[in-house]
Amino acid sequence: MREPDVTSVVLTRRGAALWARIDRPGSGNACDSTVLTGLERWLAGAADPAVRVLVLTGTGRSFCAGADLAEATGLLGDLPALLAHLDRGRRLVRALRAAPVPTVAAVNGAAFGGGLELLLGCDIAVAADSARIGDRHLAAGQVPGWGASVLLPRAVGPALARRLLLTGETWSAEESERRGLVSAAVADDRLVGHVDALADAVAARDPAAVRRMLTVARPPVAEADWDREWEALTAHVTAQATARAAAASPPDRHTPGAPTRPDTLDPPPGTEHPPCAP
Repeated sequence: MREPDVTSVVLTRRGAALWARIDRPGSGNACDSTVLTGLERWLAGAADPAVRVLVLTGTGRSFCAGADLAEATGLLGDLPALLAHLDRGRRLVRALRAAPVPTVAAVNGAAFGGGLELLLGCDIAVAADSARIGDRHLAAGQVPGWGASVLLPRAVGPALARRLLLTGETWSAEESERRGLVSAAVADDRLVGHVDALADAVAARDPAAVRRMLTVARPPVAEADWDREWEALTAHVTAQATARAAAASPPDRHTPGAPTRPDTLDPPPGTEHPPCAP
């Protein structure tokens, strides 16, 4: 079924799996408000007992290019609205990690920034051979806020995580599999079939046992770790918003060197105070 036009996410049932396909190929499937709405509905679908697996993928050559920078930049003039928008994405990734059923990222193409964070939020990630994966926050003058600094070290180790975050380098599907970022790299035309087989295998297990397995199989994350990343993002975007507001304010018309207070002006001729007696 396709969601109403207010979203850019297509929801489809394939057996016991509920697939979400981000459908904004013209923007690299970047996450704007409509995508977040669609993904929230997708996660809510796990409440249906018939849904045993959630699968996330993208349309075209991209899995997800991250947050929609045009939308985020447009909100710089309204800092509370911008922070609320960014926090919505953060809460989505956290909800993904707490989903009551296993989650799978079917990485059909480019996954950068927030797209990487969505991948990291899933229990299993499978990449098509054409997929390219990396973090582009620094390249865009940003810092992560949806979990990259928290989840990436748990996936590939602290040293490789720092390298990926600081350099912005791109990994192929093969390298991502070798580094442990994805569980498998498969031919593009085999991606859907491979994920279908995974979903069928999970759906065949006892649902109660699967839920308990998830509680021990998902790496724990301390609340302080989430808070530290969010505080860094909040400080960064607040500084950006402040700088933008300062740049947009009317220019200071004061002439350098000229007095600025009335009591510093020279008195009119003839009204000077007499000199003090020696």
